[in-house]
Amino acid sequence: MCIHMNLCPKFFAGCCRYGSDLAKQLTTCLLSVLASCGSIKISFSNRTPEKVSKIIIKELGNNPKVYIWDGQEPDPHMGHLAWADSFVITADSVSMISEACSTGKPVYVMGAERCTWKFADFHKSLREKGVARPFTGSEDMSESWSYPPLNDTAEAASRVHEALAERGWRLRP
Repeated sequence: MCIHMNLCPKFFAGCCRYGSDLAKQLTTCLLSVLASCGSIKISFSNRTPEKVSKIIIKELGNNPKVYIWDGQEPDPHMGHLAWADSFVITADSVSMISEACSTGKPVYVMGAERCTWKFADFHKSLREKGVARPFTGSEDMSESWSYPPLNDTAEAASRVHEALAERGWRLRP
């Protein structure tokens, strides 16, 4: 399982209202599911507030089933996407959620109920498509589920081609 903390940058203030309280809730939930998963890999964004990462490190850092990336070695992000069986991601990390949803593996989102604006619409869309589920801490992480991986690039390219065709244009192969 991969956990990614990437709390809202300042220019999206209010997009998902949380901080230390969500970090404490997340650690409690992770400890609840730890028995049903092999290990947990945690990476923080460079935008994750230090007070949040300190809470996670304090609560989970000494657990032998938990690896917390210290930011020093090469970024494990691509390895997490390839090797994780499932993902738990904070709701404000739209890019990480999107990337995880392109794997077809279970994606659990923490804190989506606290989001507003287009972030709330994004999460509602993923839930309706069956691509992401809320993370509550009561999940059996050994239980797997899947969906057709999202491929937004192909969909966007198709829409561009359609828009050009409506104008009588076409792209050369």
